[in-house]
Amino acid sequence: MKTINTFFVRWQTLLLFSAILIVGIFARTWEFASLPPGLNVDEASIGTEAYYLYKYGMDRYGMTYPVHLISWGSGQNALYAYLLIPFVALKGINAFSVRLPMMLAGIFAMPLIFVAGRRLLGEKFALLAMFFLAISPWHIVNSRWAVESNIMPFLFLTGFTALTLADTKNWWLLVSSIFFALCLYAYGTAYAGVPVFLLLTVPLLLKLKRITPAQTVISAAVFTMLAFPILLFLAVNTLKLETLHLGVITIPRLPVEARYETMAAVFGESPFAAVAKNTRILFDVLWTQSDAFPWNFVTPYGYFYTYTFPLVLLGFALTLPFKFIHEKRPERWLIAAWMLAAVVVGIIHPINLTRFNLIFTPILLCITLLFIDLDKHLPKLIPVITVIFSVAFVFFTRAYHGEEYKKVTSALFNEGIVPAIEYAAPKSKSLVCFTDEHYSLYIYVLLTQKFHPSEYIHDLEWIDPTDPADPARTLLALKQFRFKPDDCLSDPDAAYILTLRESPPNPNIAYKEKKFTKFVVYLPK
Repeated sequence: MKTINTFFVRWQTLLLFSAILIVGIFARTWEFASLPPGLNVDEASIGTEAYYLYKYGMDRYGMTYPVHLISWGSGQNALYAYLLIPFVALKGINAFSVRLPMMLAGIFAMPLIFVAGRRLLGEKFALLAMFFLAISPWHIVNSRWAVESNIMPFLFLTGFTALTLADTKNWWLLVSSIFFALCLYAYGTAYAGVPVFLLLTVPLLLKLKRITPAQTVISAAVFTMLAFPILLFLAVNTLKLETLHLGVITIPRLPVEARYETMAAVFGESPFAAVAKNTRILFDVLWTQSDAFPWNFVTPYGYFYTYTFPLVLLGFALTLPFKFIHEKRPERWLIAAWMLAAVVVGIIHPINLTRFNLIFTPILLCITLLFIDLDKHLPKLIPVITVIFSVAFVFFTRAYHGEEYKKVTSALFNEGIVPAIEYAAPKSKSLVCFTDEHYSLYIYVLLTQKFHPSEYIHDLEWIDPTDPADPARTLLALKQFRFKPDDCLSDPDAAYILTLRESPPNPNIAYKEKKFTKFVVYLPK
């Protein structure tokens, strides 16, 4: 009878695991690459960098294999560009190829959280955590577009999962250290989040003899070796040193103040006031489950269905009692440490839903923990909440794939700009001038024209940013392309790529017009 029951439980687990995985895959692949429509400037930037690294062995500024990208001037994380290289090499720079690794990471995250959850608190906990991740609005949105920082939660989860598997008889701690080191190249918030998490967990695992001193020393050495180039990058830019070259690897000095300096409270004139302000922003984002950027969430569903933050607090409280340490059960503390590391990030940096992406996986684990503990007293609770959240997921999916969200993101993701450039550039006999109502459109020129850096790098003229909240430099010209309509007033043969509500600045010239979704190309007749 025991064998039969074990067989039944295993098949039940497998069926539930498969069902959750299928739902999660559907949520991440339906209308993939066409939703959000268009290509965000950060997606275009990271895709262009991947292509340049593949084709020319350098970034768009002519630097060979940089550990951190210059991008808009204040820096862009480099890891996703390197991950993109084989996809861009095969499929070019487009929404499908640029977003595909992110989507795959979103799918692989579901089995990972199951493995971690099972190791922490058993199969019921694992299945519920996987279900919550599969239907999480944050994780679905995160998996479907490719701002490069979106890869960091997956890498952190991979390191976390390996850490839960670590014991004295295996080398999962070493695997964990590799992925935590890679987080440093994925997103700047990891500079604070990863060390805090490791300091909160590794000494405890050592004390409880879950890992050995030899494993710890070797793993720390590997982590340090992998992290060394990014530590050099921080030193170069904090101390205002010159760009370094380690063979073909470049440690760039950014041309304007680094993003991590402009955002971090410790670098400001009033760090305590900045911490207080950041804490208010943190609580507001967590409570409202929204920010100022419509591409980060779908109204009114937030990161996890709007009204669930009190559940997070209750679940987090269940991770804290010290009896779990005394009983040599650090599993709940691992969840708490992840939450605390993320909160430190939110205190140091003024966050939004993208910058705070480290916190949302432990948020789901805290909610899961609350329901699993309540299930001991209310055995019908989990089926009920599964139905409730499934219904909420259906409504979220309808809203996410609805016309309103497509309309909002179409404008924000510059839908139509790439085919507009591909149409206008070969037909123009002279200058091509862009609207200045959208910023950094020059990246789409590099994406479509694929100039070698030597063709333009010495002729670029920039206007440096004056607002720390908007660190992108403004480019005035790139070969025959100009980025203000008035810059082409003196050229009667200039072509224009403008928004739907704009017209060419010279009313005396007749134009042939062609519409590309949110943009119109004007070619002089």
